[in-house]
Amino acid sequence: MVSTRRLRLLSLCLGLGALAVLGWQYSVADLLAYIRGENRWVVVFGLGVLYLVRPLLLWPLSVFSVFIGYVFGFPVGVPLVLGGTLLTCLPPFLVATHFGHEFGRLATHGSALVETTGELRGMVAARLSPAPADAVSYGAGIAGVPLRSFALGTLVGELPWALFYVLLGRSLRTFSAAGIEQIDLRLLLLAALVSVLLVARPLYEYLRDRLRF
Repeated sequence: MVSTRRLRLLSLCLGLGALAVLGWQYSVADLLAYIRGENRWVVVFGLGVLYLVRPLLLWPLSVFSVFIGYVFGFPVGVPLVLGGTLLTCLPPFLVATHFGHEFGRLATHGSALVETTGELRGMVAARLSPAPADAVSYGAGIAGVPLRSFALGTLVGELPWALFYVLLGRSLRTFSAAGIEQIDLRLLLLAALVSVLLVARPLYEYLRDRLRF
């Protein structure tokens, strides 16, 4: 018989799927462009609300960061981006933490990997990598990463991305979805390389122990 907890998890997944479909129908760039001419405090409040619902609607996080760079510039935009990133990553993390035990072996392997790489170092490496922010948040919650390590690792690991997107936003003449350029491939490769180097040794030891007969 299916447990009540699993039914709740299934209902949550179905609800998130429905919200994701809704998110595809509306452009977050258009919503942000709509509020950009308002008072700065109104913009900050609007951003806070949109940051909270963003994971439910699967809107890209980078659009928010570029918008903040466009409106607030550098260096003011950097702490705003970092704060917004942490705010928007908390709901997926908390949901995954609550339901983590339902994932069985996945949660067990995730916890073992976190123990090997280190909670903080693993989080920094994951945030530095080009992996989607929500995927990292869900993974951290399932693996049982403590909230403090999650928050600090997110702030440190997202700092280079925040700098990049704020500077990109500041350089735009007009804000629109079409005006947001794709990330330079060299930046992606560099971020991926640094993230791998951070966990290379403990990851090697983890894989060596797992494959040992």
